[in-house]
Amino acid sequence: MFTRHGRKILMIGIFMVLIGLAFYIYFLTILGSILIFSSVISYPFFYSSINLKNVEIIRELDKKKGFCDDYIMVKITIRNNGNKSIDYLEIEDKIEDPLAFNVVLGENRISTRLDGNSEIKFSYVLYLRRRGIYRIGPTKIRIKDRLGYLVEEQEISSYSTLLVYPTYDDVRRMEAFASRRRQGLIFGAHRTKQKGMGTEFFGIREYVVGDEFRRIDWKATARTGKHMIREFESEKNIRVIIFLDASKTMTTGSVYNNKLEYSIRAALLLSKLALERHDQVGLVVYSDKVKYFIEPRGTANQFWRILEVLARIKAEGPKKIYNAADFTVKRVKNDAFIFVISDMEDISRYFVSAIMLLRSYKHEVVVVSPFGPYFEASALADMDPTDRALLEAISEEAWERRIKIQEKLKRMETNALNVSPQDFFPLVIQEYLNMKKRGGSGIV
Repeated sequence: MFTRHGRKILMIGIFMVLIGLAFYIYFLTILGSILIFSSVISYPFFYSSINLKNVEIIRELDKKKGFCDDYIMVKITIRNNGNKSIDYLEIEDKIEDPLAFNVVLGENRISTRLDGNSEIKFSYVLYLRRRGIYRIGPTKIRIKDRLGYLVEEQEISSYSTLLVYPTYDDVRRMEAFASRRRQGLIFGAHRTKQKGMGTEFFGIREYVVGDEFRRIDWKATARTGKHMIREFESEKNIRVIIFLDASKTMTTGSVYNNKLEYSIRAALLLSKLALERHDQVGLVVYSDKVKYFIEPRGTANQFWRILEVLARIKAEGPKKIYNAADFTVKRVKNDAFIFVISDMEDISRYFVSAIMLLRSYKHEVVVVSPFGPYFEASALADMDPTDRALLEAISEEAWERRIKIQEKLKRMETNALNVSPQDFFPLVIQEYLNMKKRGGSGIV
């Protein structure tokens, strides 16, 4: 087909011929005929000389999985398997979601000449901006004639799937911040008070039949005249289950930093921290139904199982946490510490019933709740006074509903934390450490 340039030349030629014939201006008639002839004569030669089937495109990624804020190199190889040269070839490697990537080095398109039975390569680097599953492709091919009058286009349905994990920067910051000594005090192993064969001294008691002789404290025995036994604290690992709300209301905020994205990052940080402390971690992702369920485990590859799920989560549908709670109690027979990460918006009375169900199975529950207006605060400056007043009124009403829910949860000995982007991660970590120290439910 004709390019825009080719159509323009053809239309000018026709116009000049018509004007020349109408006003007997033979020069215009001849010039217009030349333009028309130059546009049309190349048509059969062009289409007889090209064959898009001879053009082969190969795409290679240096890795098919990466963390948000990382970089991925894409290499494109273009082969001309035919004998004839292609004078003007344009290749564009399309990206499915432009919001998910930035091309930071090179370009995802090229214009070149390609001789017969030869190949050419080009590459570009993508900056991964957004968590999720994405496709790179298809590849668009455009071949033009030498004058740029004619073009033939084709899309090659070749796709490369790319899985983008949540950002790992939060974990890196925690690890960089915590030196070995400080890590033990802030993010480290907090012992659950259980008597056993540990290293931390617990106390001395009188010997009873069946105690090991190696545990006798001879100094205390000499002092009291009775055989005395030394007891130590042993660290007990706990079982943690993260309930992650993936309903539609969790998308409040910007595309990159909404409630769901912060919740996913908090779940990632909590999972990493707990698994490093040899605790068991499980994950339940729900909206109107359970989307993903990972049974609590403390194995080496559990973190990667959780990471794979966190990368794939999409916010959709209403929230029905009772379905998730009922699903979980039927599959997890032992009690656990449960983190419910939910905005508590658009919930029915079944939200409280779901917490009650979990508590009835002796699970200890804490609700971590991102409050929507906190995540919309960055947009307040751009709002007009009317919209700002409306948002503040809605926020006040939402806060009152939240307080009523928290009072009901408190009667079930369930704490509910209101979190913002600034204190989301510290509060989650601190609550985990409090659970670790408290013991009680969830001990493995």
